[in-house]
Amino acid sequence: MSTISVTTATNPKVLIDRLPAAPGNWRRNEEPGGIVEYRLPDEESPCTAAKIAVRPDILSDAAVRLVRKRGCSNAGSDTFDSLDAAVDAVSRELGHVLKAVDGDDLR
Repeated sequence: MSTISVTTATNPKVLIDRLPAAPGNWRRNEEPGGIVEYRLPDEESPCTAAKIAVRPDILSDAAVRLVRKRGCSNAGSDTFDSLDAAVDAVSRELGHVLKAVDGDDLR
């Protein structure tokens, strides 16, 4: 069962500052509260090809929550106990998707 826990959530400003710039065709958008969305456009669909949303996690004891979308569908989520682990995971995910797109393996 999740509980609201702002004491373990990472600082929103620090999260925004530490997350990587958007590589390749990714677009990065910052929202209030420390939410950062990375979107990879899809010219053939009204949905994005991929989206990664990263935010301070106030719903559990984790520091950061990462949510993935592939097209119009949810593709899973993860939580991280440290900001460093979240930043590493976001960098890996962005690179992994770009590699898949270059190889046309995303669909």
